Amino acid sequence: MDSRNGHVEGGKPDGESLPELLRSWRRRMNPRAIPGLTVSGRRSEGLTQRDVARLTGVSERWYGSLERGKEAAYSADFLDRLSSVLGLSRTERHALYVRAVGHPPALAAVPEAGAAAEMDEVLQKFLDSQAPNPAFVTDLAWNMIGYNGPCVDWLPWAAYQANQMRWSFLVPEAREQLVNWEQDWARPYLGQIRYERAHHPKNEALRQLERDILAGSPTARKIWDRREIVEHVDGDLRRLRLPYHRGREVAVRIIAMRPIRSDLLRVIVLMEDCPRADDD
Repeated sequence: MDSRNGHVEGGKPDGESLPELLRSWRRRMNPRAIPGLTVSGRRSEGLTQRDVARLTGVSERWYGSLERGKEAAYSADFLDRLSSVLGLSRTERHALYVRAVGHPPALAAVPEAGAAAEMDEVLQKFLDSQAPNPAFVTDLAWNMIGYNGPCVDWLPWAAYQANQMRWSFLVPEAREQLVNWEQDWARPYLGQIRYERAHHPKNEALRQLERDILAGSPTARKIWDRREIVEHVDGDLRRLRLPYHRGREVAVRIIAMRPIRSDLLRVIVLMEDCPRADDD
């Protein structure tokens, strides 16, 4: 039996179907806890199909097809967005993949072992201490290896062993959420990738990152030909338009640093830049 119809390899019980699981996961969500959703006048608890479609950036018809169990080439990006919106655990995300596309999620970007080992309790406490500002840690190839609670609130994709650069260039929603995407984000990011590639020419993760982004984004290929080099974006002011802020633009100051004890890690804090009262 096809795993998309409920069967799981290894002799495990079939369990609930994909439509049953999705309906259950929708109904357990509290729409009042999700910024930007209109909840007045609702007759039932949980998220509607329309809510989920809006939050994942697809049409209601497209999401409805998935919830009816229709087989299609659902992308990993869409399934990960859906996992974030529905607040799925790792086990539930695994079940979603198996039932939707017939196989478990792949680890598209695995943090390097050396960098992951450097992510210790002390560094995690530092990230947590940055609240309410989002803070996270990546390895040289921008694979997420640590983050605090506000980071996941602002950027839900960070919870799934994500890669900062792949999300920025290969996920369509990034162009809406990173305001002035090409000039303020894409160009500096590609300059940083070129800088790290020059300083770590044998790093296979960086090489693969470059290949993936240039293969998946025509705009990135055009910008890459400018041969711009950027060491870091520490102190730069950028704007975000995230679902967490209900579509309101938020200015952030990017604080970038590396621990003295390790050249494998990159620590980023997004400090919200609030206008002073006398600026009004």
